[in-house]
Amino acid sequence: MKIVSIIFSVAMLFSTSAFAASTSSETVNNVTDIVDIQLKAYNNRDIEAFLATYHKDVEIHYFPEGLKYKGKDKLKEEYEMLFSRASYLNAAITHREIQGRFVVDTEEVTAKFLYQGKELENKFKAIATYEVEDGLIKRVLFLK
Repeated sequence: MKIVSIIFSVAMLFSTSAFAASTSSETVNNVTDIVDIQLKAYNNRDIEAFLATYHKDVEIHYFPEGLKYKGKDKLKEEYEMLFSRASYLNAAITHREIQGRFVVDTEEVTAKFLYQGKELENKFKAIATYEVEDGLIKRVLFLK
């Protein structure tokens, strides 16, 4: 029930009539493929492959704060910094829901960073909702 509430919230945030789009297996495969490629690039800290999965006008939202930033240039700046500081990144999908062009992933994230000569590990759970448009990720909403 919680995931239905999240999907409804996302639909309201990104309100379009296409939310009720078909969920045929072809649509699902195309929508999930780009998200899976993005996740693999994130885990490999491959900035070019990561950026290639996003629309040029991508929007990154955090709930409940709202829009954090917009555009691929800002996305590159944010993730280049993350990728350069992390000695290890891994996001593993523990649950996935698909509705039309929306993919809602529950992820277990592990990040390792060097801080004052010591490696620190941070583990957390995140819910990421991806809106895919024209084969690229157009919007992301993070719930932490």
